[in-house]
Amino acid sequence: MCRCDLQKNIFVVIDVKSTKIGRTMNKLKRISHLSRVMVLVILFPIVFYSFYTTEDLEKKYVVVLDAGHGGKDPGNLGTGRVKKTEKDVTLDVVMQVGKMIEQNHPDVKVVYTRNADVFPTLKERVLIANKSKADVFISVHCNANANSGAYGSESFVMGLHKTEESLATAMKENASIFLEDNKGTDYDGFDPNNPDTYIALSLRENVFLEQSADLAKNVQDLFRAKLGRKDRGVKQAGYYVISFTNMPSILIELGFLTNPQEEDFLQGSAGKAQLSKSIYQAFAAYKNATQVDLSGGVVETGSLNEPVELNNPENNPESNVITEMIQSSQSDEIIWREGGSESDICFKVQFLSSPKLLKVNAPELKKFSRTEYYLYNAEYRYTAGKTLSFEEAKANMKKVQALGFKDAFIVAFENGKRIDLKDAIKRAK
Repeated sequence: MCRCDLQKNIFVVIDVKSTKIGRTMNKLKRISHLSRVMVLVILFPIVFYSFYTTEDLEKKYVVVLDAGHGGKDPGNLGTGRVKKTEKDVTLDVVMQVGKMIEQNHPDVKVVYTRNADVFPTLKERVLIANKSKADVFISVHCNANANSGAYGSESFVMGLHKTEESLATAMKENASIFLEDNKGTDYDGFDPNNPDTYIALSLRENVFLEQSADLAKNVQDLFRAKLGRKDRGVKQAGYYVISFTNMPSILIELGFLTNPQEEDFLQGSAGKAQLSKSIYQAFAAYKNATQVDLSGGVVETGSLNEPVELNNPENNPESNVITEMIQSSQSDEIIWREGGSESDICFKVQFLSSPKLLKVNAPELKKFSRTEYYLYNAEYRYTAGKTLSFEEAKANMKKVQALGFKDAFIVAFENGKRIDLKDAIKRAK
């Protein structure tokens, strides 16, 4: 009976993929800028950024761990050979990750969206994260596929669906809304089966995209290097729980319960322990790197024509302010504000990272009238625009994205050093 139900569920996914998903992908390619904005405004009248109090600066580092599904929502049923389903695997893994964080990082407060076999709604999971003013949100799931040979791990961050497969996976996970008592009627127009929902969702602003991608990459790298797992990559998709959280957020698909070999690994105590340890290590590495970056990090500057040598003090000017930039005669209407003192918080739009210094006539840079860069972790990170207003920075970001840099995001600086964006927004207000 389980196999029969599983096959029915899979056939439904295939049907959706061939119809609604196909139409959605075509719409995403054709939709104009004006209609994008109109859809976004109609479907999502949501305040994207919260106000923060001075208590935020004194709180512990907070991580919210989200075990997918639960209670009356079993999630992925797997092959049907065992009683335990996705909801059991995700809870076991999340609780192990939380225990390791608590044991090794006393400065971190761990918050669980569930720590038992209960069914918090998707909206409740998001509210828990946002009310906790979390620094990181990690959601754990298991995958399914009509092809029993599909295997491997993948991690998702919020964003535009790059493939039909990513859209199908998001639709499947978001469908748990229909198991809620109100059948999803209080989600402000968010309908997992409506293609227009995903068009609008893909247009939401995400100022935490880079941090989310860094954490997701940590997870995938460790799964591959430490556990020998097939790396299916870091992808973007419209999962509700990582699209409406106000912090760096990722969703991990541990593997495919529909693959007998992977199911044995995911259901086994040794497999869950290994996966939990890798997720913990990925979080720890991310936290350490982020805290170094937010305290000033290694931000070095130099001429755009001559690379800066790392670790050579003679090549680092005393001032951390970037004084040289590429300029051209073209106009991109991106806002630059030169007023204010150097200590003022300013917002810029990061659009590109490169392991090497780009030439002045590089095609990517020639799209802008002016650009700047800063150097961190041996990468040259290029920015456009400069303003003391976060609202103006959002306008700049839209202009940069319109130039072809769809993943551009806002970064904040103080005294020439990059600082935490959430803190910068609060202090700038």
